[in-house]
Amino acid sequence: MRVQRKHVLAATVAVLAAAGVAVGTGFGFAGTAPAGQSVCSGSVTFSAEGGAPAATSDRFPVGTRLRVTNLDNNRAATVTVTGPSGSCVLLNAAAMELVREPGKNVIRRNVVERLDGEAAPPAAPPAAGTVRPGAASPG
Repeated sequence: MRVQRKHVLAATVAVLAAAGVAVGTGFGFAGTAPAGQSVCSGSVTFSAEGGAPAATSDRFPVGTRLRVTNLDNNRAATVTVTGPSGSCVLLNAAAMELVREPGKNVIRRNVVERLDGEAAPPAAPPAAGTVRPGAASPG
């Protein structure tokens, strides 16, 4: 069986093209870099709240751990949801500093991933007639 030169050339070009696409997407050169499935759509912004890196959310309960990745610079922050907000994810100032590009206060190309399953249920309120530790007793 004789292999024609044009078939070898076509196969070589196909292999090189596939390798170029794989390397290009791995280094972020192509706009089709594979990313994790984001649980939010739209931009991520921040509030001026201080403290350790954290976020607020209208979609996740308090205690949920999230990873927010800026696809423009591949920087990521792992945050815990600390309360409600008017958007899917609103980072506090410390978390935004971890992921933003200098001079930008919005992350338009992002991936938000949920790192844990269901968050722990909130603590049940104390039963009537019981005293919480550290609280003043009635009467």
